[in-house]
Amino acid sequence: MRRIFRTLSLLIVGIEFSIVKMVEIEAKGMLFPQDSETREIKSLDGLWNFRISPKNSPNLGFTEKWYSRPLQETGDVEIMPVPSSYNDITQNKLIRDHIGWAWYDRTFWIPNDWLKDTRLVLRFGGVNYHATVWINGIPVVEHSGGHLPFEIELSSPPVKLLFKSINRITVAINNTLTPDTVPQGEIFRPTDTRYPEGYFTLNYNFDFFNYAGIHRSVFLYTTPQTYISDITVHTRTNGETGILDYSIQFLSSQRSYLSITRHKVSEVSVSLLDKKGVVVGTGEGESGQLLITDAKLWWPFTMVKNDTDAGYLHTLVVTLTDATLRTKDVYRLKIGIRSVKWTNTSLLINDKPFYFRGFGRHEDFNIRGKGIDNVMIVKDHNLVKWTGANSYRTSHYPYAEEIMDLTDRLGIVVIDECPAVSLNGFGSKLLSNHMQSIRELIQRDKNRASVIMWSVGNEPQSQQPAAENYFKEVIDLTRSLDETRPITLVLAQDFERDVTVNKLTNLISLVLCSSFNTPIIFVL
Repeated sequence: MRRIFRTLSLLIVGIEFSIVKMVEIEAKGMLFPQDSETREIKSLDGLWNFRISPKNSPNLGFTEKWYSRPLQETGDVEIMPVPSSYNDITQNKLIRDHIGWAWYDRTFWIPNDWLKDTRLVLRFGGVNYHATVWINGIPVVEHSGGHLPFEIELSSPPVKLLFKSINRITVAINNTLTPDTVPQGEIFRPTDTRYPEGYFTLNYNFDFFNYAGIHRSVFLYTTPQTYISDITVHTRTNGETGILDYSIQFLSSQRSYLSITRHKVSEVSVSLLDKKGVVVGTGEGESGQLLITDAKLWWPFTMVKNDTDAGYLHTLVVTLTDATLRTKDVYRLKIGIRSVKWTNTSLLINDKPFYFRGFGRHEDFNIRGKGIDNVMIVKDHNLVKWTGANSYRTSHYPYAEEIMDLTDRLGIVVIDECPAVSLNGFGSKLLSNHMQSIRELIQRDKNRASVIMWSVGNEPQSQQPAAENYFKEVIDLTRSLDETRPITLVLAQDFERDVTVNKLTNLISLVLCSSFNTPIIFVL
């Protein structure tokens, strides 16, 4: 992880401007925040202040520096719940159809016991699509691409947290899509005199509403200065034995200290607990293997007689001890022990054929849009099971982590899709953004038992000649990041003209062919 200052040039709604901001580059790791003996979390969900930039003056918030003072001092504000999409919350048509910058702010306090020897992190679960964040008027992080988390450590300069006074967080988000973003879109400005001066629309090729907002929860959380930064697990089976390979990464906010001491005074231990809290395996060191005899396996709910046997999750308890600083960090990760294999005719879970019965879903619900809502997601998954379905594809973007927790727990199989829907053109900037979304998706969901396949795109214009090399690079990257799951690409072009099907079938594990009347899966 490293922090850099850079000048970010943005072309938003046809007006170019530059702002200096601080960006955090996080190469690996972003464990979901949790309370433990060594960690605390504080939710920033709730009612925030909100306003949109004027349509014909989209950069007003930057030129007037709205981030430098409370948002309500800049003009009229709305009350906006977080998480939610902002589009349907008010009765204001301009907000529902807004394209461009929208602004949020709220205040928060830092607990007194977070003052000393604590690493403090701000984490967003997902913002659509571009986000810039300030703390007390200081730019701290920006992220492009919706649906996936990003975070920033707040424990060191240039962040200036107030520990005995109130702090203010300001977030500017932008839902503008371009030919280089994932997904794509384009600003259209009609020249016909029937339209008022300055009128424009955002055109896009996907067939769902372009909801915008802070869609996932916002957390402050703490870790010790030497902390567990990433956990990677791979599971498989050998008869009645479960095999779990693990790799633990840890870092320190004191960089020079860590480079000197990590192999001398830092110790890692792991314990695997069953649902009753009984230890069924232990290990020492930053990587290793656990063998669990008579293992309770993770199964889809349609492959067991009783629902109570579906979605069985163990808990991997990882403990990092720093003898010099006399600190400890503990993280608990829910995992399912299962194997995934595929042949020319079948996909196998725990060496038994799995037959997909399911849907392409969406996260949308009335009023809240794509904002995560535990009531609605539990109801929706009860409906999935009620219909007899056992699986779905996250069409056409990564779903919230809370939803993925539920599919792990219920034994519902997931084809995990990145936001690359209806792509065309296949230029280098688009490829870079597409590949970054793949990295972030696999980093987030790599340990999930319910995720048995990666989908690298939906219905691209794959008859275009540039699609061949483009998707070869995307697929090669995906396989380099995870060889344990099959890779699929959903296609809808004429078979004879589709260069992706005809030239890349040796790289793709499965090809999903879209047909609203007769869904077909070709296993290759």
